[in-house]
Amino acid sequence: MKKIIILVISVHFAVFGQEISQSKLSPPTRFEHKDVTGKVFQHDFDSKILNNSRKIFVWIPEGYDLNKNKYPLLVVHDGGVVFYSKNGGFGKKNKRKNESLPKPGWNLDETVHELIQSKKIKPIIMVGVGVSNAKNRAFEYVPTRNGVNFGKALIEELIPEIEKSYRINAQDIGTLGSSAGGLIALYLGWERNDVFTRAACLSPGIIHRDQNYFEVLKKAKVPKNLQLAIVNGRDDFDSRLQPGVDKFIEYVNEIDFPKENILYWVDQQGSHSPRSWSHQAKDILQWMYQ
Repeated sequence: MKKIIILVISVHFAVFGQEISQSKLSPPTRFEHKDVTGKVFQHDFDSKILNNSRKIFVWIPEGYDLNKNKYPLLVVHDGGVVFYSKNGGFGKKNKRKNESLPKPGWNLDETVHELIQSKKIKPIIMVGVGVSNAKNRAFEYVPTRNGVNFGKALIEELIPEIEKSYRINAQDIGTLGSSAGGLIALYLGWERNDVFTRAACLSPGIIHRDQNYFEVLKKAKVPKNLQLAIVNGRDDFDSRLQPGVDKFIEYVNEIDFPKENILYWVDQQGSHSPRSWSHQAKDILQWMYQ
C-alpha cells in the first residue's frame, strides 16, 4: 500500500514539474503608459536554453481584434527601449531641442502606427525582446559568443509561444536591432534564414575589437530568401564600425546577392544613438513592409 501511495505522489510531482518546465511565456498583462502609442502587452519569458528570464513587449496593430488575419512578425532586440524608455537606452540620449521625436528610445510604436495609418506599410506585430541583464547583452547578441544559443531560444522557445498567443504569419518573420542588436539581427537573417526572412541591421558591430563575425559569415551558406537592410552612421562610435560594414557590403556585391533584396546606405548625419536609429528604422520599415 505504501509503495502505491509513493508511486502516485511521484507521478503527481513529475507531471507538475513537467508543466512548470514547459511554461516559457507568462500570461499577458497590459503595458500602459501615457507615452505609449497603441496596445502593448507584457510577458515574462523564461528560457531553458539560456537559463535566464527577461521581459517581452508585444505591440499589436489597430484593428487586430476586429479580424482573424495573421500578421507579419518583427522581432526587435533591446526590447526595453523599443516602445518606451525612461532614459533613451544606450548610446547618446535623444536630443530634445528641435527634435521631432515624441520621447526617448526607438519610438517604434509611433512610427509603425503612423506608417500603417498612412498605408505606407501593411500592419505588423512587433515583439520587443528585452535583455536578461546589461552584462549578458554583449554576450548573447554576438554570434561568436553566445548568439547561436540566443537564436535557438528565439526560434525554439519564444516564437512558438508567441504563435500560440498571437496571430502571426510564421512564413513572414523579420528582425531588427542596433549595434550588437544589429549584429544578432544579421546573424539571424543570414544563418537562420529558414525562420527569419527579413533583417534590419543598424550600426552593426560586424567587426569590433576581438570579435570578427565577418570571417564566420563568409563560411556560412548564402541565404536564398532574405530581405536585408544595413545602415551605419558617420559620427562617433559608428565610424569605428564602418570598416566591418564595408567588408560585408563588398562581400555581398561579390557573391551577387540580389540587388533588389538589399538596402544599404551610410547616414552622414547618423550617430550611435536611439535618435538616429529611430529615423533610420522608419525608412527601413517602409522599404521592408510596403
